[in-house]
Amino acid sequence: MRIKLLSACVIAASTLGAATIATAQPLERAGYIGAQGARMWYDDKMFGHNGDRLDDHAMYGGQIGWRMSRHFSMELSFTQGDSDKRSNPTGDDYDVSLPLASFRYHFANQSRFEPYLGLAAGEMWVEHDVSGSKKHRETVTAPELGLQTRLARNLVLDLGARAPYSIDNDRWHGQAYAGLNVLFGVRDAQDEVVDTSYIPPEPVQVVEEPKPQPKPEPQVVRRNVSETHTATFGFDDATLSASNRADLVSAARFLRDNPSTTVTLEGHTCSIGPAEYNKYLSERRAESARKLLESEGVDASRIKVIGKGEAEPIADNNTRDGRAKNRRVEAIITGTVEERR
Repeated sequence: MRIKLLSACVIAASTLGAATIATAQPLERAGYIGAQGARMWYDDKMFGHNGDRLDDHAMYGGQIGWRMSRHFSMELSFTQGDSDKRSNPTGDDYDVSLPLASFRYHFANQSRFEPYLGLAAGEMWVEHDVSGSKKHRETVTAPELGLQTRLARNLVLDLGARAPYSIDNDRWHGQAYAGLNVLFGVRDAQDEVVDTSYIPPEPVQVVEEPKPQPKPEPQVVRRNVSETHTATFGFDDATLSASNRADLVSAARFLRDNPSTTVTLEGHTCSIGPAEYNKYLSERRAESARKLLESEGVDASRIKVIGKGEAEPIADNNTRDGRAKNRRVEAIITGTVEERR
């Protein structure tokens, strides 16, 4: 038995000598699928201790695998063939199947021939080719020894031998195989090549363009302000409406934008009526203006209210137009504003 296993290894190794067109580029990663043919030998104790066993025979099948790195790969294979008992070569056939899963270590190098060692596990099925027979199953493990060479970028020849060992029955068999695999998703290992003839170019002096000057920061200028906004009223009236509130709303906007300013609200009347009543009426007009400014977001601490009655007219009280101009509130804004230039 050992002589036959050794012969299978020698045959597999010598056959690789025909692969003279192989590439020596190491394989980094790839999937593959292919077909294989094999020769199977059996232990003399295949059918007990009487020395009877199955005759040597050919097997055929296929495999699919994945080369996950330069040194490791996994493979699923299935081979099948027919054999006879050696003691009765003209009798009924036996169908033999060998499904295996292999894990291999590759001795990757720059040589066109890449040896590997592997360990396979699976089952061996033997079924007598007669009606009603049961399939005989044996759990096997098989050390592997082989060589691979790339015939082309996407074509690999795989030759090797394995020794299936029956764990259930403590016996050894032998198998030599030859497979042809088509690669897909190929990634070759790229070795770094140092080109000693390379002469670096002379350094080029780079003249940096002047950086643009940053824009000057805007200057903040403070100035004092004093401006007046006016709202007029009807006779004996202290209410603000859409017709007379626009200038006060503008004053409120200016006060919000310039928090360093304050406002004095002066209420005025015409000369019709008692002076004390006109004083009271002017205060009511100034209070109406104050409420409007506060509703527009002006803080009450920045507002001062004064009622001046009929004491400071700006027009002639002897005319209707003059009296209409005197019935008013003046919003006098003073303080400091900041401007960017």
